[in-house]
Amino acid sequence: MLCFFFFSRCRFNFREFVNSIPLGFLNVFLVPILNSLALKYTEAVKASVLVYTMPVMATVVLGVINKHIETRSVFVSLLCISGIFIFISPVGISIGEMIILLSAFMWALGTILSKKITMKINLTSKVFYQNIVSFVFFILLIPFLNVDLNILSNIHSEFFMSVYIPIIYMGIANGVIVYVLWYYMIEYGGAKLSSYSILISPIISVMISSYLLDETMTISMIIGMLFILLSMLIVLSEKNKN
Repeated sequence: MLCFFFFSRCRFNFREFVNSIPLGFLNVFLVPILNSLALKYTEAVKASVLVYTMPVMATVVLGVINKHIETRSVFVSLLCISGIFIFISPVGISIGEMIILLSAFMWALGTILSKKITMKINLTSKVFYQNIVSFVFFILLIPFLNVDLNILSNIHSEFFMSVYIPIIYMGIANGVIVYVLWYYMIEYGGAKLSSYSILISPIISVMISSYLLDETMTISMIIGMLFILLSMLIVLSEKNKN
């Protein structure tokens, strides 16, 4: 669908495709893989909250790159880090939580690069090129995965509804719609504001995980999540004043 839409409106630009390689590798290929891997070792509700420490990481990295770290940024970062430790304090950090924090860091790098790398193409082309990059890396990865691809040849109705429909949904929602909206936000709102504006997502994710997966939130997890969300509100309120 994305290919048809792209080729009906745009022309392939090799230079812009090359510029898309680091973004496609980080945002569309590596981050989703790390997220999926983390879910093998930790609960969805924890992953949903911890992955959104990304804005703090983006703020710190931007400060280092620009050689200027504001006092407010330090305070917000400490607030969010405190939230992380409170969130995981009852049982300590697991390998799944370490992986999801690594994913958040990679996402932060991808967000910053999305603003730093100049690309004179529209949003559809950006998403298309990055999905192509991700597809190439995935093809290169397949030989190293212990996956039986023959299972995908099963086309009976129950298998189609339980496997193909979720795959199609994730491909369209996560691979196309989310990234079109994401790059629109980065282009018009900046990397830092965009990073923090999506922090409403953990609240929705926690509610869905609790309802559908019967995962529970402890008091420390709720307090930690509030610390993380408070760091977002501080940045947004400061941005609105400016």
